[in-house]
Amino acid sequence: MKINLKIILVGLIPLLLFVYFAYTYMEKNEAILKNQKYLEEVELIQNKVKLLIKEKQEAILLINTSLSANENIKKVLLSKNKNNFKLNVFSQKLRENSSLRNVWFQVISADGVSLYRSWTDKRGDSLVKVRKDIKKMVELPHVISSISIGKYDMSFKSMLPIYNNNKRFIGIIETLAKFNSISIKMHKLGFKNLILVDKKYKNQLTNAFTKRFIDGYYVANLNADSQLIDIVKKNSVQEYIKDYKYKVDEKNNLFITIYKLPDINGDDMAYFIFSKKLDSIDISEIEHENKIILFTFILIFVFVGVMLYYFYIINYKNFVEKQNKILEDSVKDKTRELQDKSEILKYQAEHDTLTKLPNRLLFLDRLQQALKHARRRKQTVSILFLDLDRFKEVNDTYGHEAGDKLLKHVTARLKESVREEDTVARLGGDEFTVIFQNLTQREVVKVVDKIMNYMQTPFHINNIELFTTFSIGISNYPDDGDTSEILLRNADTAMYKAKDSGKNNYKFYNEEMTKFAFEKAELEKDIRSALQNNEFVPYFQPKIDAKNLKLIGLEVLVRWIHPQKGMIFPDKFIPFAEEIGLIGNIDNYMMRSAIKQLMEWRKEGLDTGKLSINLSAKQLSSKTYITELKDIIYAFGCNTCNIELEITESHIMDDPQKAIIILQEIRKLGINISIDDFGTGYSSLAYLKKLPINKLKIDRSFVMDTPEDKDDVAIVKTIISLATNLGLKVIAEGVETKKQVDFLLSEGCNDIQGYYFSKPLCAKDCKEFILKKPYLQV
Repeated sequence: MKINLKIILVGLIPLLLFVYFAYTYMEKNEAILKNQKYLEEVELIQNKVKLLIKEKQEAILLINTSLSANENIKKVLLSKNKNNFKLNVFSQKLRENSSLRNVWFQVISADGVSLYRSWTDKRGDSLVKVRKDIKKMVELPHVISSISIGKYDMSFKSMLPIYNNNKRFIGIIETLAKFNSISIKMHKLGFKNLILVDKKYKNQLTNAFTKRFIDGYYVANLNADSQLIDIVKKNSVQEYIKDYKYKVDEKNNLFITIYKLPDINGDDMAYFIFSKKLDSIDISEIEHENKIILFTFILIFVFVGVMLYYFYIINYKNFVEKQNKILEDSVKDKTRELQDKSEILKYQAEHDTLTKLPNRLLFLDRLQQALKHARRRKQTVSILFLDLDRFKEVNDTYGHEAGDKLLKHVTARLKESVREEDTVARLGGDEFTVIFQNLTQREVVKVVDKIMNYMQTPFHINNIELFTTFSIGISNYPDDGDTSEILLRNADTAMYKAKDSGKNNYKFYNEEMTKFAFEKAELEKDIRSALQNNEFVPYFQPKIDAKNLKLIGLEVLVRWIHPQKGMIFPDKFIPFAEEIGLIGNIDNYMMRSAIKQLMEWRKEGLDTGKLSINLSAKQLSSKTYITELKDIIYAFGCNTCNIELEITESHIMDDPQKAIIILQEIRKLGINISIDDFGTGYSSLAYLKKLPINKLKIDRSFVMDTPEDKDDVAIVKTIISLATNLGLKVIAEGVETKKQVDFLLSEGCNDIQGYYFSKPLCAKDCKEFILKKPYLQV
């Protein structure tokens, strides 16, 4: 009997192992399937709310289009009796026959006076001074369809100009609508919801419609779910508006997700928090699959039990052998299945999904292994940190799909450039790394040269020919560090040094670069602080008609007044600001400050000539620049004929076709355009004659040695002649001596900019200069 019990226990061990693996598999399988189901719910909610918002915007615009063509409204606008609008019946019909229950109308005259509001009897007041959008519409009639925050609520807004039969602008029709219908429709679909307006709009909502706020966030929907409000209040709004796919609140039996509504700049304007009962989400398929697995397990368990019993009665030994074989095979199959899934998950965790290269996790593991090996054998390890030059421009210009394809092609070339035993990894974005073991510096340079040569051949993506290069930093063990973190950081620092040296370059790490890295970090911190504390100030360098000694304009130049370091000139911070993506913030701040100062001088009766503002490559490629430019000009009431934009020749030639389109839009606004630093780029006459420009500026490098240097004299004469033949004005910058002024005047270039007349001046000194006439050299 003792022998039989022992054998039985031995026979049960594989069965118990099978039970363990079956249970583990069921748990993992259930978690994966639930996650997939919840993500499907998230996608359903996101798509539905986007569709409802789009449908409502289109519906509001359609209603507004209908009203803008209404003959009764046109007649009333053209008549002397302004109190005869009959839109109340129309509003009533909308409420009775459509889902548009909360819709309001306003009729505005061509000079910005409110003639009718469906929500109040108030009329006859001018809106031009209190609403910028009305002012813009009066000055430049156009279609406006947006979502905005007013003093009453967050609402859909549509404004259309109204024209009479002679196509004369006679007024504006404005339609407003709340988000309640969207909230109600989502609620009917089973998604309770809470709409919160970002707390940065709290001071703007002076007459908030619902009068409800949570932690400074305005509750925009009337039917906001009370349970959801209580949960959000208890856990804080921040917990529910941060980035996440979904939350499972088992305590309250809720599935919670969020949709973020962006404003025109892409920042968060409002948050739609949706909840749904967990038990209302259909997981019957998951339960069904687990039942099948459980049923299969029970069958196997019963079968084994019966066979064990049979073995006891008929043939104990043969049964044990056969049963063990069955169980062993079953365990092996399940083990192999779990191992296969584990390997897949392990691969996904350690590899980049786009390029299939090792990611940062696997790269650091391999680097640590390489360092251990090198320490034991007293060998070297080298790290390359590679960053694609101007990759962001590819994404911005041709889209992320083209950018992803480019990264795959770059990966292929990188792998072709190194040995099979070398590790090539992608850390993220456009950053790659390579690990070399036991190579001399000469051998490393040889591989780097090979990589850079491979990158010279253009890439063909979607029938587009693209060029890109690498900026490469190199660090070596043990000279540059003895840990993976230090070596990677130092290689990164060397890469930034290579990028600062002109890109398409490589640099080895040294101690000076550590100082360089800290200086870069400190500079970024200071720039962000300077933007918050208004430390950037506009300086103005006068432009003089040297023939008539008359001021013709001012060029705006940025200066940084640091509270501790004093005056910092642009060459010390502009390139780095471009690198870290803050140049757009500085450009917009300077444009606003300069135009504000211009308008103050104009109000004082000062004749400043044209204000020249530099247009950066970042602004030229921005999709929102034209809108931002209009907003600033309209905000200060500036006449566009007083503005001139200067853009360097090299920035235009980065993408001349796109530049022509953007510059034509700027010219339509009545703004003059000048090509700065002309002669230093590679522009062709074919593009030059197509550009909508007014002026060429001769670069200071061609002026400084005139009239002594014959080559510079020839270049200056050629540029002046070219401008004359193309019907363009010409101005010379960097003029410092009377000889240079006399030479330029003799060649027909009367407009001068440079220290001969004045250095760049602060606003106070510039005002004194403007008042001083004639403008003779001091």
